[in-house]
Amino acid sequence: MNPVTSGVVAGALFGVGFWWAWTGWVPARPSLGWALDRLGQPVPEVEPASRDNLDVRFGAKARKIGVVDQTVNAMRSDLRILRRSPDEQAAIIVVYALLGFMWAPVVAAGGWLVGVRIPIAVPFWLAVAGAAIAVVGSVRSVRAAASQRRRAFSHALSSFCDITGMCLAAGRGVESSLETAAHVGSGWASAELQTALRVGYVRGDTPWEALGRLGDEADLPDLSELAAALSLAGDQGAAVRDTVTSKAKAIRERLTADAERSAASTTERMGIPATLLLLGFMVFLGFPAIAVLFE
Repeated sequence: MNPVTSGVVAGALFGVGFWWAWTGWVPARPSLGWALDRLGQPVPEVEPASRDNLDVRFGAKARKIGVVDQTVNAMRSDLRILRRSPDEQAAIIVVYALLGFMWAPVVAAGGWLVGVRIPIAVPFWLAVAGAAIAVVGSVRSVRAAASQRRRAFSHALSSFCDITGMCLAAGRGVESSLETAAHVGSGWASAELQTALRVGYVRGDTPWEALGRLGDEADLPDLSELAAALSLAGDQGAAVRDTVTSKAKAIRERLTADAERSAASTTERMGIPATLLLLGFMVFLGFPAIAVLFE
């Protein structure tokens, strides 16, 4: 195989690998028609089915490694809000690490095809760096998804508090109002609230104890604060109504402030490309004069 053919084959393999990695890292957005067709469709149950697949079995063995088990345990609240099994996440982390470690053979094979003898230390450190980047990327993706999930839950919790206040104003009891508000919605957040209240009823707990347990498990500060406020209000309907109404208002104000802050940050980042373009243009204009001065 001559050097030209080797270079073409190595470039094609690198291009295909880069394209696969890019499509996996930044998946294509769904079309508008497909998103509109999903409106009005039944929402799947929140409770995950009992899984006994290859991922779970591999993840259970992977968790015997101390570093993997510690990483998964640190993400337990994020996995709870995402309804993902810790064993599955352990399998994902190990697979990502192996894929990142495969960067070394790819670099070594590419250098061999083009006739370049790369020292063994270069692929080794590339493999270590690739594995570390892959693991960090998988953990960050879970945290980002959990953050979006919590933000969506806060929106649903605000509506839950409003409906609870309306039911209390209509003369219903505290438990009946909470149950009615939880069953009004049809999303995953409402299903979480329904499940928490149902499990609390079976265990003999009060509704605020059940909601507080869900807030602690999934790391939902708004729900934990609401449960604590309800526990202090007790069975007094007027006090509970004031509590849930003020909590709904506080959640809406915080979400509005977060949206404004995010929009302001995005606006500031939009000025960075224009600034870099201006600096590049100034360097382009001033370089000839500076070159002449130094000559």
